Amino acid sequence: MKLAALRIPLLLGFASAAFAAPVPAEQFFQKPAITGAELSPNGRLIAIRKLSPTGRSMLSIVDPETRTSKPIAKFRNADVEKFFWVSDKRLVFTVTNVDFDGDAGKPGVYAIDIDGKESVPLSETLVRRRSFAESGNSDNRYQSEMTLHGFFNPKKEEMLAIEVTSDGSALKRLSTRTGVRSDVRAPNGTFLWLQGPDDQTRLASTKRDNRIVVFLRDDSGWRQIDSFEDKPYAGYEPLLYVDGTMYARAFNGKDEAAIYRYEVGQAIGPPEQIISAPGFDVTGHFDVSATSMRGFRFTTDAENTVWFDPQMQAVQKEVDQLFPGMANTVSRSTRSETPYVLIDTHSDVQDHAYLLYNTETKNRILLGEARGDLDPAQMSRMSMVRYTARDGAQVPLFVTVPGLPEKKKLPTVVLAGPKLFQRNGLWQWNAEVQFLASRGYVVLQPEPRGVSGYGERHAKAGHQQWGRVIHDDVADAVKWAVQEGYTDPARVCIIGTEYGGYTAMMGLVNHPETYQCGISWSGVVDLETQIKLMGDPAKDMPDQRAASLMGNAARITRPVLLAYGKDDETVPYAQGRKLYDAIHAGNAGAEWLSYEPTVEDRKTARNRIDLWLKIEAFLGKHIGAATPGS
Repeated sequence: MKLAALRIPLLLGFASAAFAAPVPAEQFFQKPAITGAELSPNGRLIAIRKLSPTGRSMLSIVDPETRTSKPIAKFRNADVEKFFWVSDKRLVFTVTNVDFDGDAGKPGVYAIDIDGKESVPLSETLVRRRSFAESGNSDNRYQSEMTLHGFFNPKKEEMLAIEVTSDGSALKRLSTRTGVRSDVRAPNGTFLWLQGPDDQTRLASTKRDNRIVVFLRDDSGWRQIDSFEDKPYAGYEPLLYVDGTMYARAFNGKDEAAIYRYEVGQAIGPPEQIISAPGFDVTGHFDVSATSMRGFRFTTDAENTVWFDPQMQAVQKEVDQLFPGMANTVSRSTRSETPYVLIDTHSDVQDHAYLLYNTETKNRILLGEARGDLDPAQMSRMSMVRYTARDGAQVPLFVTVPGLPEKKKLPTVVLAGPKLFQRNGLWQWNAEVQFLASRGYVVLQPEPRGVSGYGERHAKAGHQQWGRVIHDDVADAVKWAVQEGYTDPARVCIIGTEYGGYTAMMGLVNHPETYQCGISWSGVVDLETQIKLMGDPAKDMPDQRAASLMGNAARITRPVLLAYGKDDETVPYAQGRKLYDAIHAGNAGAEWLSYEPTVEDRKTARNRIDLWLKIEAFLGKHIGAATPGS
């Protein structure tokens, strides 16, 4: 198959969205055409994960010299998910067996050669480095950050994995040719390790007696060099070890996490801060060559890269000039033999596009676009602000405003975050946000206190605040948007999935004057059970009555739409139906949607598209059809 001709630049500046007919929902929620790419260690080939003709995610190999692409892992009943190189001729990938009704099965791990031969099944629980340029919202059960384990220079197409048994965990070396495991010299209970450039395990972290114990391996063997309490904000997270120097993420008594350099001798030396981002916790990974660190990639409101390598810094500058106004992720192979770098370019109005860039000839090859059928000029711009809550605290907020010819107060949707204490917003293309904005809604994504990523104070301020400050912060985001002239206060709806669904319903309990309606799909109902999975409800939920959704169901009098799947993994279907029955008993405006097997159905997108068409109709009914141009 020949590669597509280059048709980037995608965005060279437009002032506002030029709306014509609304973009069909299917174009927002269908599976993206390409979802990841990674250069081989020598830089001569590219592995790409993209859609097959049957709608499955497959793994292909691209040769930039011949401009050809060949599928090497393609299945009728499974999707390729994670993938990474273990040599110039071999890759490891995970697959999930998914029936076309959307029922996800257990992932499996395989290794395969670049010609599609010598496929070998491996463990189902591998921990491994991240594929460059992976996008989407898939979880990380089968992967870790690119340099969580330091350098990756396998000499025998092997990899390391944690083997968990009833007696604890042990670090193993796994042959991707035979599947045979062998022991690795590492302390018992190792859960994190760092490889040196020589492919030897040099640093290991273990958990012992509620402490993190750090070991270093030198010519004399393993020796303990440090220990600290195993609790949030204490100690550090090792990220890279190079020639007697450890680089780690830590708070070190400050409000925000940063990256520090530690000299390692008989013990750990004092920390020296090298990367910080005021207003944000620095979280990310090092970009490394085979022997040295080149840069550090992390996220603030968007993705950023700090380069230590002057050559890569110059390439980044070139790429940023080619694609201004975009987040441009640039990657070079660990031991490149070519002038190629891989580019992942994206923005708030443009989903990911992948290109190969020749740093000598300046030629660009478009490898693929996630959503090439969507016109960025029809999308809406996103920005991050910080607003003042009722008690004076500063709270982060992502705001997306439809690109109308003139500013006016619009109906507004508050999109609550789906994960408890995790960030909700990021400056990137988001299907749900852009769909809502295309229908004329302002979209607010608040980051209330309790959410991590914005410093220790912001995170801790939400602890034990179920039904209180967390929901006040969300309501105050609406107040800010009204004061700024974005939002019509009489037309606001709060929506969300998982924990965001709980937030939406509790918003109607605590602030019925703020919201005219609410929507929850696969929303958490029994928060106490969720807290039990992480801690002690009696301690973490001192006011359980105020936080109970079922206990407050009679107070939900605004129109609501609830959607649950019979096989949803997040929330039992029976809990969702019980909540609906409790609300509907006193609220004729409650509506119910039932899906099989799941609501989101991310593998086929059929149910997801239907859900969002129903959401569109519900919003139009209760806060006014607001499609631009209508």
